[in-house]
Amino acid sequence: MDVEPAQLNDLPQRVRTRSGIVCEHNCLSLSTAAAEMHAVATQNARVKDPVYHVVLSWPEGESPSNDEAFASGAYAIRSVGMAGHQYVFAVHRDTDHVHLHIAVNRVNPHSYRAIYPDRDYFKLDRAMRELELRFGWRHDKGPFAVFERDGNMVVDWTRAAPETKGHMPTAASDMERHAGQESLFSYVRGTPRKAVVDALRNPELTWPMLHAVLAFHGLVLREKGQGFAVYDNTGTNADAPAFTPVKASDMHEDLSKLRLVRRLGAFEPSGPAPIAERCYDRFRSPLRDPSERDERSLERAQGRRALRQRYLAYLSNLKLSRINTVDARNRFIALGTEARRRRAIIRATVPNAKERKILFSVIAFETAREKERLREELKLERESGSAQNRELRRTYRDWVAQQAAAGDEAAISQLRGWSCAVKRGNGGFSGRATADYNGFRALAPASDSGWVALPGISRKVRRDGAIRYQLLNGNGFFDRGDYIEIHGADFDSAVCLASLVVATKKYGANFQAVGTEEFKIMANGLKESLADGPSLSAAWDKAVREMARLHDDRRRAAFKRRRILDMP
Repeated sequence: MDVEPAQLNDLPQRVRTRSGIVCEHNCLSLSTAAAEMHAVATQNARVKDPVYHVVLSWPEGESPSNDEAFASGAYAIRSVGMAGHQYVFAVHRDTDHVHLHIAVNRVNPHSYRAIYPDRDYFKLDRAMRELELRFGWRHDKGPFAVFERDGNMVVDWTRAAPETKGHMPTAASDMERHAGQESLFSYVRGTPRKAVVDALRNPELTWPMLHAVLAFHGLVLREKGQGFAVYDNTGTNADAPAFTPVKASDMHEDLSKLRLVRRLGAFEPSGPAPIAERCYDRFRSPLRDPSERDERSLERAQGRRALRQRYLAYLSNLKLSRINTVDARNRFIALGTEARRRRAIIRATVPNAKERKILFSVIAFETAREKERLREELKLERESGSAQNRELRRTYRDWVAQQAAAGDEAAISQLRGWSCAVKRGNGGFSGRATADYNGFRALAPASDSGWVALPGISRKVRRDGAIRYQLLNGNGFFDRGDYIEIHGADFDSAVCLASLVVATKKYGANFQAVGTEEFKIMANGLKESLADGPSLSAAWDKAVREMARLHDDRRRAAFKRRRILDMP
């Protein structure tokens, strides 16, 4: 039977095998499905593994119907970009977990283009959560999870608890959400945790040193059950003696009893509590609103999904250089045709057989030489095209960096996300002490906004998502999202003013100066004297004019020095 390889059935067919397995396919028949897929795959000579195999498994107790199982399979292959490809589904009910085998041809039966899904694990996991919502199945664990927001069920990235092994306890979350009070959990995870991180870096750490760090923040480490817990150790909350302590490993994983005893030896209780420099106040409003954090997390996820879609659109619109195979084949055919024409002329004009044989050999040699020259020419064209393609087709990271350099907010957010992921992989340490800089820190989470346009300042986005601002006088500072960091320990009034302008535009009034006392005095003085926006902008315009004047004076002085040196 002569069958067109790209033919697909308009309606999928279902069959039951002799062993009782129900299958669905969109080929001509189940028995010829493998041959049909092979016939399509051979149209793309570069494909080495044309079959894409996935198994969808339901938890024990879930028993989807055949219609639901096959609909899930169709949704899964559509989510990885293989809608319209040849496939075979098979439902197996011979184990405790009903599962669906999916075999789909990577090669499109019409365009013969091969699909190799990018990040297919995440796309499939998101599709599973959406199917669970659609059919009312139990939600399984994975990179994506189902959340209720504003009365609607939405699918979003499973939220990883920052810097600890666990999520905020429900009681602490309710306290902040409903009472508007900061929980002890949030307090210990803030500045006290940073101090503990710095202490844990010290190879000479002892129990008294650790207790002193905690006591400075009004906290104490005690044994509780089989582990350790962090308690509020001040008299501020005497009216709440039963206030729930925080599990020590939730403050930092290295505060677990197993790790601390292994490192410091047998537990030594703390002595009399000194006067705390800082303490927990449960009537203070939380710095981080959990609902606001959820919204920002959702916004970031949506922005990064849109960024990924833009990258895929960029790839699909690329005009890559490729050798025209039809043209190359025609050039070889032309050489053969010319050789046959020459042989025909010799055959008609040269009567001597020996002479004809010699001339035929010359034609064969010249034709072989021309074909070899053509092969080398095509090879050079192919290599040149490959080099151009590598230059044009940027990787996702390079493309994101390019978009971030143009000020794209989603791209800057993605770069910062990758940088944070690297730091988490290194145990949460960035290699720099957290307070070892002059600058401004936001008192609440800041949005991943793009750069702030200021006259007299150049901007550049680094690979970690930090925005580098540089003034005309050579000084500068970094915008790292939640804080503004001034380069090194040296600073002047111009860079202090510029960083204050950026902090005001990003954080409003919800930020504070950090660093040396000298810097904080200068920054707070500027902040108080230039409280409103217009005066702040006017002061910066005046500073830019002054820097430009000094810059021009230095250039003129340098020019005069060069002229004096060049004089005979």
